Amino acid sequence: MGATNTFFTDGNYGEAYPKSSDMTDSGSGVPFLTGGNLKDGKLSLDGASYITPEKHSKLTSGHLLEDDIVIAVRGSLGALGYVNTDNSGWNINSQLAILRTDKSELYGKFLIQYLLSWTGQNELLKRQTGSALKQLPIGAIKDVEVPITSIAEQEKIGEYLDSVDHLITLHQRQHKLHLNMLL
Repeated sequence: MGATNTFFTDGNYGEAYPKSSDMTDSGSGVPFLTGGNLKDGKLSLDGASYITPEKHSKLTSGHLLEDDIVIAVRGSLGALGYVNTDNSGWNINSQLAILRTDKSELYGKFLIQYLLSWTGQNELLKRQTGSALKQLPIGAIKDVEVPITSIAEQEKIGEYLDSVDHLITLHQRQHKLHLNMLL
């Protein structure tokens, strides 16, 4: 990411950080993600908190856009989630940061595949700081060197690996269902 124009922001909102009175339920609120909502490169609503639409409208730096990458910078270090159309418009808490790439240089779906790889995870984890409370500084993430090819190739590679991940997930579900039927 070193040479690319990747935008970084986190969910540290200072005094504007949501209080308990800003929290609501899934019926009327906007998902407010934590590290626990990042699962295998995807965003999950399992156990998610929700903030009021009014609070969400004030916390604009944490609004997720399609093709963003959400990364845990405190707590579940190195956990990642890709923002697809369904997740666009959600928000993040202080454990998380957003990586938003310049689409003319780096495709988010390509970048997340790299960051999820053994090499990418190693690059992220060797940049963690702190002893008791581990953190992954945004400045250190910016220094991760990502092997980049043409944007057209990145799109093809990202889509291909995403479809392979989807097939693996389907097979795992079928296998689990089959095992449950046998028991």
